[in-house]
Amino acid sequence: MAHLKKSILINAPLDKVYTLARDPKRWASWWVGLSEPEKITGDGGAGTVVEQSYLLMGLRFPVPTRVLEDRIGPEGAFWKCKMEGPLAGEQTWTFIPKGNDTEVTAEMEYTVPGKLLGKIADRLIIERMMERNIGNTLENLKMLSVGEPVHV
Repeated sequence: MAHLKKSILINAPLDKVYTLARDPKRWASWWVGLSEPEKITGDGGAGTVVEQSYLLMGLRFPVPTRVLEDRIGPEGAFWKCKMEGPLAGEQTWTFIPKGNDTEVTAEMEYTVPGKLLGKIADRLIIERMMERNIGNTLENLKMLSVGEPVHV
């Protein structure tokens, strides 16, 4: 199982960033490679299920996503989901207020289908692509949160 973790400081308040990030209708506008949802059940809170696809290496993989946890308080916000399908895994997102800014940390654990070939491809190609995508995804969330154009 691969593990990725990246953080970014966004020059926008916690409630604005968090509201945008947890809205499943807007995920495709900032998450690199994610398609528009085919079906959404819920509003982004715990129990929400979103059916959509993820584009990786020119292939589209179905990635049904289920929100496991969703909470916000004065100390920050936490959001966790489970992805199913060929790129199964979990994501956790933390949002920590830093004055008028928000520090966002995204962690992802995922597996690649297949035995040896999947592990080799993951180590050599997919993990690098996923790391680049998560960095670009955080940059897109930042731009959208502060009102700049996003390039998905």
